[in-house]
Amino acid sequence: MREFEAQLIHDMRNTACVIRGAAETLHLTHESMPTAALSDITGMLTRRSDMLVRLLEDLATMHALDRGDLTVGLQSVDLTETCDDLISAYQDQLGNRIHVELAADALVLGDPLRITQVLDNLLSNAARHGGHEVAVRAWLEGHEVRVAVTDDGPGVPEALVDSLFDPYSRGGASQQLGGSGLGLAIVHRLCAAMGGSIAYDNTAGTTFTVTLPAVPHPSGRTRKDAALAGHSVSFWVEDQTLADAVTDYVATGLANGEGVAIAMTESHRALVATCLAARGFDLDAARTIGQYLELDADEVSKAIVLDGRVSPDRFEAIIGTTIRTIDSRWRTFRVFGEIVDVYWRAGSGDLSLQLENCWNRLRATVDFPLYCGYQVSEEQESLRHCHDAVLVA
Repeated sequence: MREFEAQLIHDMRNTACVIRGAAETLHLTHESMPTAALSDITGMLTRRSDMLVRLLEDLATMHALDRGDLTVGLQSVDLTETCDDLISAYQDQLGNRIHVELAADALVLGDPLRITQVLDNLLSNAARHGGHEVAVRAWLEGHEVRVAVTDDGPGVPEALVDSLFDPYSRGGASQQLGGSGLGLAIVHRLCAAMGGSIAYDNTAGTTFTVTLPAVPHPSGRTRKDAALAGHSVSFWVEDQTLADAVTDYVATGLANGEGVAIAMTESHRALVATCLAARGFDLDAARTIGQYLELDADEVSKAIVLDGRVSPDRFEAIIGTTIRTIDSRWRTFRVFGEIVDVYWRAGSGDLSLQLENCWNRLRATVDFPLYCGYQVSEEQESLRHCHDAVLVA
């Protein structure tokens, strides 16, 4: 690794020296320089500056990835909107040699900045190393979106295929054209950070295909979104009534590209999972990428109590840590909880109120909507003051 970093530093120093020499020439002779020569030297300065910036950005990004400091903010991303400026820039560069076909329903769960980085790298490689024609396609395939960047060039040298996504892997052409050897390694790790992947294929030209989770396209009814109320509560009689209300709440969040966390009893989690599956949601996929997190309300209700009271420290260690983890990964997220109801039904209303206060303190530091559910009782009035709104389940 140090050998390759030394080579990168050498490349950057050489590029900087070329820029400095050209700038000095321009400063001293620009008044007498022919128009064609002036155009050539300013164009070269632009190209070399872009090369240096890319080298520095690749090195900084890889170091951030190695340290675990690079963050992603996952959300619903419309590829057409996010990549419009980027693709337009390459259309200016490649003219009618670039063909773009992005399906309207190809909405992904990802970070728009990181997706732009990925596509910029792949398009840059195609423009510099590929053939005459370049194509960008995106389409929905099941619960995933595939984005393919294809060119009709000779492809990656066979000797490099096995190490294609390793850091500092580059061929002679890449070195000559200012490649850092980090680009595809960064693409690979950015895709993984967003719950996706990238693959290389050379059976018909050179194709890099990025696969990212698709934004779910739910079916079925939804009611007014409980997340709009901030900290809301509803009271239920039948288990299925609760499951339907929570399913609407969760489905809206998943379809909006939000993270969702629920803290429910095992039987209620199973009911909600059945309802979501009936609407076409792939919960296993959502769990895999961390979009759908589940806590066991019965287990957590026991774990956060110390000496007969809800312990703020235990609440923070168990629930607070989970919420902050979601917050670090998802641009927006929502939470449903019925741990409070576990206490209430056990006759420990004081623990319910203590837990509601812990939730409200957490929401004062992390912005998210919280929806709570209680089984109907004769003493509901004492619970209303803890919430921003009371909803009909």
